Amino acid sequence: MSGPRPTVSWNIVGGCNYRCTYCVQKHMPGIGGPTDEQLEAALTTLTALPGSWEFKISGGEPFLLKRLPEVAKRLATAGHKVSLLTNLSAPLRVLSTFIEAAGEQLRTFSCSLHREEVEEAVFLEKAQAVQEMLARWPRATFVVNSVVVPGQVSAVSTSRERFEEAGIKFYPQLMRVDGKPAEYGWMDRWRIDRAFGDMVSPSQMNRGYPLKGYLCHAGSKYFIIHPKGDAFSCYPGKRFGEGHLGNVFDGTLKLWDAPAPCRYEVCPCTVPQNRGIIEGFGQGAEEDAQ
Repeated sequence: MSGPRPTVSWNIVGGCNYRCTYCVQKHMPGIGGPTDEQLEAALTTLTALPGSWEFKISGGEPFLLKRLPEVAKRLATAGHKVSLLTNLSAPLRVLSTFIEAAGEQLRTFSCSLHREEVEEAVFLEKAQAVQEMLARWPRATFVVNSVVVPGQVSAVSTSRERFEEAGIKFYPQLMRVDGKPAEYGWMDRWRIDRAFGDMVSPSQMNRGYPLKGYLCHAGSKYFIIHPKGDAFSCYPGKRFGEGHLGNVFDGTLKLWDAPAPCRYEVCPCTVPQNRGIIEGFGQGAEEDAQ
């Protein structure tokens, strides 16, 4: 274990061009991206964070923000690392611009396969093109993930085989509802064990681990940013109206000084788990799956 890796989960926009029925990073009607002034204020605050942080940028769909490559460039220039979660719907030229802007500071490039919105064969072809783009940046990793919707376990299992045959990492994600694991019937549970039983770490599959009582650096070495600029210690903290750390648009962000025991029944996100934020759990040196 290498200790906590300072990380920010930045939901940089609230909107999404997809309307997946199972989405946990939902399209937020009426909440778009930041104004130019808000984005400048946020970048002023975030590029000044001490040390080197990893920014895991998502949304909504982050490429709805036209200035996303510029954001990557400015974070990278400040010495921070850049990771991304996208639905891969942006044109290849835009994806290429982002990758080149992040450059050697690019880490995890994650993309989600949503069968409700895209043909799998089309998505796979595009994913292979992105993997080729990433080849020149040896510290960047590429991952495709897909939500295991109840009743569709076999379809996701088949997708895993197809992507792995193409040399692409494929991580299934158990579905969550209101931050908790979804209910799967006995047949689905049997199929999940058979198809994904070898994927046991949080870097491979998000199983919604109960971590209450574990010493956690959320709030000091990890935090999330809502599209409106409000920062919270973690997703459960935001859900329960706790852990507010200020706002990056108005310059009031203030992090906690020390870790504290986790107060929540379920840690729904693998990002802090895979970066050593929770002491005694996960692998601080591994890349994450989402």
